[in-house]
Amino acid sequence: MHPLRHNGHTILVVDDEPFVLKIVTNILENAGFTVLSASSSEQALEIGRAHAQRIRLLLCEVAMPVLNGPSLADRFTAIHPETECMFMAGLPDSPEICERIIRGRAFLPKPFVPKTLVQKVWEVLAGFPA
Repeated sequence: MHPLRHNGHTILVVDDEPFVLKIVTNILENAGFTVLSASSSEQALEIGRAHAQRIRLLLCEVAMPVLNGPSLADRFTAIHPETECMFMAGLPDSPEICERIIRGRAFLPKPFVPKTLVQKVWEVLAGFPA
């Protein structure tokens, strides 16, 4: 069990690839998180508007149709300003491109293994009050 693990951390995972969405959701649920999932930025915003409880983390794919991850994060945090954001994507190795896209927010390059995903999520959550 992770030393910070306890109930109450809700994560919203957003990815337009159904297989990735299912895998990431399962990994995080198995690590003890409460996970909401959305297959589009529109669905994520609907969940954000309807979900009254605190969502600790928005974990979303960078490249999605309609709204990309950073644009979704901007709109989502207007609804839930307490929510931290973390992006995931298979992006080019160029740090300049990644930094411009994610604007200093946490990032996890794809592909990743379950342990790396959970560790990165805990790193992001550790910087914020429970």
